[in-house]
Amino acid sequence: MIKNILAVSALTLSITTVGFAHADAVADFYKGKTVSVVSPSGVGGSIYKYALLVSNHIGRHIPGNPDVVVEDRGGGGGKKAANYVQNAAPKSGVVIAELHPSSLVVPLISDKVTFSFDTVNWLGSIAVRPYVGVVWNTVKADTLDKMKNAEVTFGASGVGGSSYQYPFFLSKVTGAKLKVIPGYKSGGKMNIAMESGEIDGRGNYYEGFLSTNPDWVRDGKIKYVFRMGEAHPDLVNVPEAASYMKTEAEKQMLNFLEGPLKIGQAFYVHGDVPADRLKAVKKAFVDMIADPIFQADAKKMKLVIRTRTPEQVAAVVKTVYSTPKNVVAELNAMFKKKK
Repeated sequence: MIKNILAVSALTLSITTVGFAHADAVADFYKGKTVSVVSPSGVGGSIYKYALLVSNHIGRHIPGNPDVVVEDRGGGGGKKAANYVQNAAPKSGVVIAELHPSSLVVPLISDKVTFSFDTVNWLGSIAVRPYVGVVWNTVKADTLDKMKNAEVTFGASGVGGSSYQYPFFLSKVTGAKLKVIPGYKSGGKMNIAMESGEIDGRGNYYEGFLSTNPDWVRDGKIKYVFRMGEAHPDLVNVPEAASYMKTEAEKQMLNFLEGPLKIGQAFYVHGDVPADRLKAVKKAFVDMIADPIFQADAKKMKLVIRTRTPEQVAAVVKTVYSTPKNVVAELNAMFKKKK
């Protein structure tokens, strides 16, 4: 009996010692090093601010407490950052990257890229944000069905962005006379154009309106036409884009387009990061989000925190990347056709 107790005690001590050794190895690696959080968008926008927020707080949760800096690698709608992280950056665990949502589908629509998001290690998403199409309160054609008999104009940035593609896609599927006009240099300019009557409406993240024009939401100055992405308690009565999809191909196209919305501001590390460091950084990411100091800083920066686990992010990526090639080709052809 005593021998058995001693054997169990020795085994427990051995396992504990190994655990401490692994933890010490990770701490020893990170101690004195600098970790970079790569932003795929330039200074000033919300994407950069999320990277900055993570860089300000994750360091104290990583064993060894490394210094952490935010690194601006904006350009090409996230392609510059993705190429760097997946092909040129160290794969040791000292680089954490933020996904630019629009870059998620790039490997599926272009054969000129050398990165793919189905091979990275996801840490999770810090914020998923629903997308809405709205019209000004004086516009009478305030549903996609009503727009079948009356032309409505939406402002947009470029033809490759969500502000153009989402309403354009819905107009093609539903037959709504929804004319999308690209060329607006910022969301602020679209808002001015909508308020002045130059355009009837636009698409935007719901929280975008809450942060820049809360009176529009509070006072009913805008009317919601459709919503995309994740559900939100404020938008339960707004028609989902999914409700307009009739064929399996249309559903697959929508899933493809909504993928970035369902992932939001996700963070990842290279697929070759050693397992013990990956485990430590994943835990650090979770602990960071739960940290009251982090939460308070996010609130101060007016950043929405609505998280998703690494498994949830990976599941969305798997769905998007399994979209049949002929469906993607059909969607691309749709965008290339003139209205």
